[in-house]
Amino acid sequence: MSGSKLSGSVSIGRRDRLPGNRIRADVAGAVRDELVRDPAAIPDLPQVAAALFLSCRTLSRRLNAEGTSFRALVDEVRRARSEQLLGHTRLTTEQVATRLGYAESASFIRAFRRWNGCPPQEFRSRGGHSA
Repeated sequence: MSGSKLSGSVSIGRRDRLPGNRIRADVAGAVRDELVRDPAAIPDLPQVAAALFLSCRTLSRRLNAEGTSFRALVDEVRRARSEQLLGHTRLTTEQVATRLGYAESASFIRAFRRWNGCPPQEFRSRGGHSA
């Protein structure tokens, strides 16, 4: 694929190689775009790196240079998606955990409590508002 786009996302690896390109790619933004592309699943690092035409190591280095990490971006996307799912759907906590890629709902509940200061059930009972 010689174009500058793949599935609607900026091809960072190839764009950076263009002669005279003075605009530094916003790698974190491109990663966020990839992470939210499919509402049913969150891709892993190798999938995102491949979509951006980067190696996993290069993607990690570039995110580090921007002051973030793949894990931090995944957490950010999971938090936003969990709040949306709990606030606007009737999915169970277990179903939300599965959609967000958690193997166990207990792990999701711990993460949600860390993000919002309350468990998912309390968040939902408050009409989608944190403690």
